[in-house]
Amino acid sequence: MENIENLLKKIEENYQNKNVRKKTTIEIKGSIFEVEGLTRSEKLNLMFSIKTGGKGNFGEVYEWMKPIIYKSLNLKDIAIKAKENGYIKTYLEVIEMLFEPEDILKIMEFIIEENNLNPKAVFQEEVEFQKKH
Repeated sequence: MENIENLLKKIEENYQNKNVRKKTTIEIKGSIFEVEGLTRSEKLNLMFSIKTGGKGNFGEVYEWMKPIIYKSLNLKDIAIKAKENGYIKTYLEVIEMLFEPEDILKIMEFIIEENNLNPKAVFQEEVEFQKKH
C-alpha cells in the first residue's frame, strides 16, 4: 500500500479540485463552441448512471445526455432567446434546433471522451488494476 502521506495528498488534491471544470472547444460546421467539463461529483453521478450490457440505444443515451450537453455548451442564453421567439417549447430543444443529428453524436462522443467517461475504458482500467493486485 502506498504511503499514507501520498494518499492524503491525493485526497487533498481531489478535494481542492472537486469543483474545477476543464474548458475545451469543439468545432461544429465552422462554428467553435466552448465546452465546459464536468466536476468530479458530476462525473461520478454520470458514470454510475451509464447503462451497461448493450440494452440501451442512441436515443436513450441522447435523452440521458441532453442536460449535460445543454450545460456543457452553455446553451442557456440562446435557449432563452429561442423560447422567447417561439422556436422551441423547452430549453433542451435548443440542442436539436441548433445542431444536425450527426453533430449531436459528435458532441456526445466529445463530452464522453473529454471527461474520460468511456465505460469500456473505465472497466478495462479496473480489470488491469485487479490483475496487478
